[in-house]
Amino acid sequence: MARRHFISTRWPGLRQVLLLALLACLLPAAVPAQTSPAPPRAGLMWNRTGLPAVFPLQVKTPAGADYYLTLSDAETGAAALAAYIEGGAFFKVLVPPGRYVLRFASGERWQGEDRLFGPGAQTQRFELPQVLEFAIRGAGIKAGHAVTLFRQQPGGGLEAAVAAQHICQIASVEGAEPQPVPASARRLFRLGGDARSRGILHLQWRLQLGGPQAGTPLEQWQRSLFLLGNPLLPPRASGLDGRDRPPPPARFRSYSVRSLFCG
Repeated sequence: MARRHFISTRWPGLRQVLLLALLACLLPAAVPAQTSPAPPRAGLMWNRTGLPAVFPLQVKTPAGADYYLTLSDAETGAAALAAYIEGGAFFKVLVPPGRYVLRFASGERWQGEDRLFGPGAQTQRFELPQVLEFAIRGAGIKAGHAVTLFRQQPGGGLEAAVAAQHICQIASVEGAEPQPVPASARRLFRLGGDARSRGILHLQWRLQLGGPQAGTPLEQWQRSLFLLGNPLLPPRASGLDGRDRPPPPARFRSYSVRSLFCG
């Protein structure tokens, strides 16, 4: 009787051990490990406004984390645009016209638009205190913004500085038959700088963004971009449009429009 009792209590325990071992082997296969999705490429993720994105938005961010940016309509709160930013890398995106609230979420491991960078302290959130407007200013000037995010101390919260940024458009006439310029005219009409620097300076004057004081080296350099010869000398007639040389015929083929950042 004692032997039969020993066998009846031993085998049920052995079956339980084998069952637990079998479940331990099958458990990893039955419950796959959860993996974080790969972060999206830096840039625009979506634009839900249905409007063309033509206004500049530049964002500078500190390294060490990535950033998820959303723009929401300031009046209705509707989501307008989302973009993904790689921390510390140069980032610029074009946004549609409107007045928007900018919100940032930052973290180290992207887990999708629903979970962002993870629960709790894994995701840091920051909302820009002022509403930013993207609109046309003047004739062909697209007004945007440059936002710089920074941390006062390592591990601290985010703060922001905002500056204006403009895209200006310059229209010029493309001649059908360019006239050769003689060597004497090239000497008289040689301008300083290049077309881009002269264009930016001209549009800054149009925007009344301020200028240097008269007589300073910076003011003399700006004059040298437009005046003939030495900027320290008063302007003088070139003599090219006198009676001996009739003006060229006003023939043109088309207009060309160039866009450039002008402040």
